[in-house]
Amino acid sequence: MKQFYETYKDFPKLSPLVREISWTNNLLIFSRCKTIEEMEFYLKIVKQVNHSKRELDRQISASFFERTMIGNS
Repeated sequence: MKQFYETYKDFPKLSPLVREISWTNNLLIFSRCKTIEEMEFYLKIVKQVNHSKRELDRQISASFFERTMIGNS
């Protein structure tokens, strides 16, 4: 819990997103994402699409964030 708080405390725009998705998805994003940008990306995706834990895990494993960033370049 302390790590979770310390990670997000300096990013007030992420607070509403963190509160709107399930704790399981939050833990998955928190533990698997390397950067705050990646965390923000997956938080927004989960909120918009309402991914299950399994689907979110699949998206992270498939490097969806990296592929999307490369595609937008």
